[in-house]
Amino acid sequence: MDFTEITLNSKHLFDHYLKKHDPKISELTFTNFFAWRYYYRFRYAVISDLLCVIAAPAKSKPFAMMPVGEVNERNFGRAYDAIRSYFAERGWKLCFSRITRDELAYFRERLADEASIVYDRDNSDYLYNTRDLAELKGKKYDGKRNHINRFNREHSFEYVPLECALLDECSRIMEEWCRDKDCSCQEGDYCERSANLEILTHFRTLGCKGALIKVDGEYAAFTVGEMLNADTAVIHIEKAINSIHGLYTVINQQFVQHEWNGTTYINREQDLGLEGMRKAKLSYQPLMLVEKYNVYPV
Repeated sequence: MDFTEITLNSKHLFDHYLKKHDPKISELTFTNFFAWRYYYRFRYAVISDLLCVIAAPAKSKPFAMMPVGEVNERNFGRAYDAIRSYFAERGWKLCFSRITRDELAYFRERLADEASIVYDRDNSDYLYNTRDLAELKGKKYDGKRNHINRFNREHSFEYVPLECALLDECSRIMEEWCRDKDCSCQEGDYCERSANLEILTHFRTLGCKGALIKVDGEYAAFTVGEMLNADTAVIHIEKAINSIHGLYTVINQQFVQHEWNGTTYINREQDLGLEGMRKAKLSYQPLMLVEKYNVYPV
């Protein structure tokens, strides 16, 4: 079985299988696979009419994703066996990662009790009601409204939809964010920077929407997202100049109001176990966590 590298030309095939799958997690977009293809060394194959993706990162252990498409016990079993053989041929320990709670049923049916299943809190996604993020109503959002009110007292701003002519402004904001985070010394941030630049460069081809916020005449924040499934948008990027109080709150709300009002839910991805990011995502009062698991067959 040959697994193939991901290129932009892979998008049509990925979209075909992802649409059949009705994805619930942020990883299951072609944008994610394409943007992170070098870091995770993603490769793919179609097995029994299921899209199968494996990852072999240079600095962590290989893993496979859930086979994607119209999954049933029969084609899942065939895909599972092919992936197991691929890992065994290379001497890799088999691991399936980013598995949802509902998808665990396929592994339990196939493996019975011969697997270790571990909850992956750090990679579980935050899911919000779109209306909550757009309106920020009620006592639970008092702090968010206070941030916006202070921002409005101190600044004027303009919401600007992302166009190709503004990509340099996004890159500049990203570079300033990266300098503030000292990305050269933090591998995770550096890889995120590279992935985000891939998304920006190809945002139209990838089918993403984006926006910038102009503060006092200068571009100071940008964001990019896309539809994850029929009722849910996923936000891939949100970057702002950290020194401007309330700017993250403003761009979060504005993007939802302008671009995603036709959705029911917003997926704002995971917190990666980072304390500051976890606190920020929890502060928006998520509807739920979309739980993800790692499955280690014995």
